[in-house]
Amino acid sequence: MKKHIVKTMVFAVALVGLIQVPVKAETKTVNITVTNPADAGKEIQDQLDQAKYDSSGINNYVFNFPKGELILKDTVLKVYSYSTLNLDGCTLKRVGTEKKWKSMLRIGNATGEDTGDVLDKGSKGYEGYHDIKIIGGTFDGNGSVAAVNNNDSPTMLRFGHGYNLTFEGVTFKNPYDNHHMEFAACKGITIKNCVFEGFTPKKGKTGAKAVNYANNEAVQFDIMHNSAHFTQYPEYDDTPCQDIVVDGCTFTNLQRGLGTHSAVAGSYFNNIQFTNNNFSNITGYAIAATNFKNATISGNTITDCGAGIIFRTMVQSHDTFYAPLAGSFTVDYDAASVITGNTILVTDKKYTNAIAYGVSLYGEVVTEDIINDDGNDKVPKGNFTLKGVTVSDNTITMKNSGYGIWLQNADACVVSGNTVTMNVATGVSGKGNCDPVRLVKSKNNSLINNTLEIKKKNKKTKKACGVVITTKSSATLTGNTIKNACKDGIFVVTKSSAVVKSNKVLKTGRYGLNVCEKSNARSIKNTFKKCKKRHYNEYNKSKIKKK
Repeated sequence: MKKHIVKTMVFAVALVGLIQVPVKAETKTVNITVTNPADAGKEIQDQLDQAKYDSSGINNYVFNFPKGELILKDTVLKVYSYSTLNLDGCTLKRVGTEKKWKSMLRIGNATGEDTGDVLDKGSKGYEGYHDIKIIGGTFDGNGSVAAVNNNDSPTMLRFGHGYNLTFEGVTFKNPYDNHHMEFAACKGITIKNCVFEGFTPKKGKTGAKAVNYANNEAVQFDIMHNSAHFTQYPEYDDTPCQDIVVDGCTFTNLQRGLGTHSAVAGSYFNNIQFTNNNFSNITGYAIAATNFKNATISGNTITDCGAGIIFRTMVQSHDTFYAPLAGSFTVDYDAASVITGNTILVTDKKYTNAIAYGVSLYGEVVTEDIINDDGNDKVPKGNFTLKGVTVSDNTITMKNSGYGIWLQNADACVVSGNTVTMNVATGVSGKGNCDPVRLVKSKNNSLINNTLEIKKKNKKTKKACGVVITTKSSATLTGNTIKNACKDGIFVVTKSSAVVKSNKVLKTGRYGLNVCEKSNARSIKNTFKKCKKRHYNEYNKSKIKKK
């Protein structure tokens, strides 16, 4: 019996030796000291490196920066895992003595070069530096100074192959011809109550010329596809960003607001929330969602912007949409996303030959591979039709010609409860017919309980219809109210079809429901009033069934 007891005790002791008892993380506070504020980068980095060489997770580092202005002269600060940078009251300002300026801060070294430290060899997937937080303070890109000599000035803050990255109450301002911050292959990004302001365009790109020459979102979520997109962060493995929250932030006086202008086929940015942000005086779009899934874009206020929100499967120009490095890919057609409760005011930012929009849903069918401009990559052949987006309860006012809600190659989407007002003056620069809702090559969509109105009749709006369904599109319209259409209340054209039920069409310049060019419609219990010609019109092998 005693032998069994002894054996049991020996086994228990051995088992305890195998079990790793969790060690409670401790906080180490480091008060950053700087003796030369005019060139503070090296001193700061020497102190941040404490976290680099203690990456076990046993210690969480809090770095308290001194108040006042600190100059980063030709220096890129590198932040490592388990680090919190408390910058409250501190401004980090970029200065460059070389023709090519540098970024201000990035995640780790991450160059892929062998520096003798295994931590600096680069990463793949989400296996890089992590659990990093930046609180308060200001990053000043000093773009107006950088522009004097037409210097190259990269993105202010860059993060690749990381996770659990948090930014709270930080101000980012005045980059030169680039982003305020950008991420690629990162997971668990939270940006709350931050301010993104000021942008210095490339020399000679002022006024109207500053609108379209480049896509410089203040916050850019990029792809880890090649060094042209995200230099110095190998491995290039097409890992997308996911689990992103941008909430309560302010975007003002910028070229572009927030989002993504590049994508890899079959590699989706997943679980995205852009909520309760304020955008003002943005020359281009406020929000661009490219290749997003499970996204919520809600509660944002967009005023005095060139365009509102674009949700798309690919970039229309094709130049930043790529075949995956692995070769094959699978398209997931259900975006499972919502654009809801946003207030959008689009003004005239002097677009050149462009069409403005409040909300744009865009997909595309690529019938053959397209070689990109650099000759080294391609847009792959495939059906990239957008599906499964709900646009609901938004208030959209258009003061530039274009479209309030615009669907192109977007199927099985729901547009409901929106208020769209076209308040377009005659002298604006934008293109388009000024339709509140327009569907092109878009099938099986539902338009429910929207209020659509055209406020002014002039040479810009003279062709405007309340709803246009064109080019082999189809939709069911239920309970919508359409006011003051300069032409038709509802226009179904070019081999398209519609079910029109319980709608109110009040005052049109031509017809209430016009069906043309081998199209068809069913009209059920609709109300038509003050249609200048008549309630219904059929033309060129088209048919309306009335009930």
